[in-house]
Amino acid sequence: MVRRRTTAKRAGAPDRDAPLVVYGINPVLELLRSGEPVSRLCLGPGPRQAELRAAASERGIRVEGADWATLERMAGSPHHQGTAAVTPPFRYVALDRLLEPQCRSALVLDGIQDPRNLGAILRTARGLGVGGVVLPRDRSVGVTRVVVAASAGTLFGLRVAQVPNLVRAMGALKDSGFWTVGLVAHGGRPLEALDVPSRPALIAGGEGEGLRHLVARTCDFTVSIPMAAGIESLNVGVAVGIALYRLVGPRAGS
Repeated sequence: MVRRRTTAKRAGAPDRDAPLVVYGINPVLELLRSGEPVSRLCLGPGPRQAELRAAASERGIRVEGADWATLERMAGSPHHQGTAAVTPPFRYVALDRLLEPQCRSALVLDGIQDPRNLGAILRTARGLGVGGVVLPRDRSVGVTRVVVAASAGTLFGLRVAQVPNLVRAMGALKDSGFWTVGLVAHGGRPLEALDVPSRPALIAGGEGEGLRHLVARTCDFTVSIPMAAGIESLNVGVAVGIALYRLVGPRAGS
């Protein structure tokens, strides 16, 4: 008997086609300022209402009044700060957008599972001016409402690609002129000793596992962050922030 493959969504998996609910003052403001479509904007008691209404007015978006309980149901969180908006599913860009010559840096994430970690990493990437981010389609959290909130909405100004095969994507980056720098807990050259390449792509692994073996082997270099005695490793978001600052921050290459 031949089993048929099923495309049914497994229980508990996020619906990639579902509208995205954005909540919190800064995330909603970033959404409004980004030009992304907004199908619904609800405001209730909370701070910075005039600023939110002005941003909505500039876009011609109608504001609905809502009580705290309604906003909590929309956001799925009590931390909505009196505002929630509905937008279509996050629009990932094609990998080709990151291969363009004007994209001078990239971040490739191998299996981040915690949406708060991903949101914090994307916020750091945007803040340091990273040209684009690559996520695997599987074994990784995608852009969800929690990721948006943790990024403070800054991911709406960031090019994020989602690819079926991370190693092939790394090959495409290398072919277009990127140098891939793998971040590993142990065994890489010290981060501060790296001669920063002119077009770096930082490759970082997920919580616990780090980089998968084949991904690490595909990197041009591997680097580690020297730690104090008795400390094994850093949170992935913190480690990525340190490495990105070295590779693409204001003192990169100095």
